[in-house]
Amino acid sequence: MNLRQRILFIVAASGFLLDFVYVFIQRALNTSGALEGDLFHTLLMLVAFGGAGLYYTRASESDEQQPMQLIGRTVIAATVFLLLLGIIQLSVSTQFTSRNGLVAPDSFSVLVTTMIIATTGGLSAVVVFVSLARLVFIKRRKNTRRNFIFLVATSASYILLEFLASPNGFGLKSLETLAVIAYGLTFAGILVNAFHFSWILVLTRREKLLNLLLSLFGFVFFIILAIYASGGEALHDGLRAYHPMLYAFVTLSFHFGTAYMGIGFASTLLHLPTAKEFDRKKMEISTLQNLSRLITQVFDFDELMATTTHLALEVSEGHAAWLELMPSNGKSRREESDAADFRIVRNSLKNITADEIARMQTSDGAAFEQLALEAGRPVLIQDFAADRRLSVSTRSFKGIGTLVMVPLSSHGEIIGLLCVTKKEAYAFDKDAVLVLTAFADMVSVAIENSTLIRESIVKERMEQELIVAQQMQRSLLPQILPSSPHFEIAARSIPAYEVGGDYYDVLPFDETHLGFVVGDVSGKGVSAALYMAQVKGIFQSLSGNGATTRDILVKMNGPLCNSMERKSFISLLYAVLNTGSGRLSFSRAGHCPLLHVHAGEARYLQPEGMALGLDATERFANSLQEESIQLDADDVIVMYTDGVTEARNQQDEEFQYRRLAETVARNAMRPADEILHAILDDVRDHSEREDAEDDITVLVLRWIGGV
Repeated sequence: MNLRQRILFIVAASGFLLDFVYVFIQRALNTSGALEGDLFHTLLMLVAFGGAGLYYTRASESDEQQPMQLIGRTVIAATVFLLLLGIIQLSVSTQFTSRNGLVAPDSFSVLVTTMIIATTGGLSAVVVFVSLARLVFIKRRKNTRRNFIFLVATSASYILLEFLASPNGFGLKSLETLAVIAYGLTFAGILVNAFHFSWILVLTRREKLLNLLLSLFGFVFFIILAIYASGGEALHDGLRAYHPMLYAFVTLSFHFGTAYMGIGFASTLLHLPTAKEFDRKKMEISTLQNLSRLITQVFDFDELMATTTHLALEVSEGHAAWLELMPSNGKSRREESDAADFRIVRNSLKNITADEIARMQTSDGAAFEQLALEAGRPVLIQDFAADRRLSVSTRSFKGIGTLVMVPLSSHGEIIGLLCVTKKEAYAFDKDAVLVLTAFADMVSVAIENSTLIRESIVKERMEQELIVAQQMQRSLLPQILPSSPHFEIAARSIPAYEVGGDYYDVLPFDETHLGFVVGDVSGKGVSAALYMAQVKGIFQSLSGNGATTRDILVKMNGPLCNSMERKSFISLLYAVLNTGSGRLSFSRAGHCPLLHVHAGEARYLQPEGMALGLDATERFANSLQEESIQLDADDVIVMYTDGVTEARNQQDEEFQYRRLAETVARNAMRPADEILHAILDDVRDHSEREDAEDDITVLVLRWIGGV
């Protein structure tokens, strides 16, 4: 109970208490015992019942869309008041004095009885009127508000005229005719509003039966109350003695209840034959809604299959159901006539075994699923035991009267079948097949979503593994490059994918010798990265023993030829710098030429050499040459992979050796790291893209001199 409801409750309770005290005081002062046109009493009554009506209206706001609860409250209000009225008539005196139409209680005890009858009758009428008003507005139409306003207006007119014309009011007999007319209009408004029963259509069969029972009891009880209110019984005299306005309101409420319950009973009775069909439609909608949620919430394939067949049985009221899915690498439609070639995976069997399904065949000995797969649309077998499309042995199956097979389609291809059976023949109609077809479409989406989710999980796992591989590959590259006052070194490797096949290393052998290696494995991606790691291991195990660059490459070729695939190879440039003299010796195993910039002039050095892993014979050693150059101050050496010179722009034009030489020559007097960045920037500007098409590796050595 919120604050506003508490205030209304206090106002209503205070109004009833004050009115009760006031009526008793007036009875003590007035020897006739009648209240004739007492405005203060009228005000207190309006405050009390108005507060009670507003309180109940607020309290029942949440019940507006629950018709059975509102019907129940209406019937309970009538029942309780009728029982109370019966108890009062049987146990206490209800004698009233009537003179010239003026009704008054005979004694104080009768006055107390009158107050109880008036209060409980008025509150019951409030519950009835507000509850019926809410029922009228459920599934409202365009004219609902207008009709109800007409009822309220005519009711208010009748209640006011009854007060003015009644002897217990102002006694203006000239207004009696208007009061009768107002009552006639009010009753017409009651009948018009009593036909607002659209909510009956959405009730289930069980709810319709309950409403039928409640409406019958309510109709009988309201008729009894209406008769009591219009006759000379305690209800009629008590309400008139208390206040004519309350008498008019209670009478109208009971008439409204009688009309609404009577029409509701008849309407429910008429809709009862269609209740079962409506329940089935409601179940279909509910099942499709559940499946739509299933599409977005259930990603486990086995759970999806089990839930699908369960919902299929619900939506069709079938006996058995199962799913048949094509293998992911199979064909969507059967193309061979041989049943042995037919492959299908049966999932989530309900009330049927796999052996029973496997024994079902067509009349020509093929799997029975072929009927739906060849047709490409739902197939309905209405009489399983008599359908000549099935083999004789299949038709003898017990427990199957009707079978429907609905294809599951994805992107125009059949990925499986949804099969549902019933024990009775001719148990599926056209509507049931249409519903199962819509259901199958949603199942197809759910299966596709589940498949995509599984693929995305696999893809995400692979991406995570590639990230780990990328981190491991980065750890294979030198983290800190050697530094000296006599030379500068800068290097960078950029893989085209998460991992790449380029490799570089800088190895200090002793105080005066420094090794440089730049390699490129054929191909890209994980396989290239694995070969790159193998090259690093072999190279580090062989280098640094004083052998020439040519000898090292010859020793590396044998193990690589034995371990690499025949189509794979590795190009490598290996150089050794004497840090004391500035002498650089190098050999090239099929790799890009070494770029040497001296005194602003760029030249490419390209000694002969075959790529590693191509030939394990002496031809490899015979093809290798070693070359040496003397570095002078400010000389620049650049070792790189073909991802630099073969970078293409939108016009399919390569970066080429010329542009590389120009870039290095232009920046030769700058530090090594700035030369490196200049090369990478020019390659990126030329290709006009952020991501490289091929692995890119650049190593820059700038000889400062001064030894």
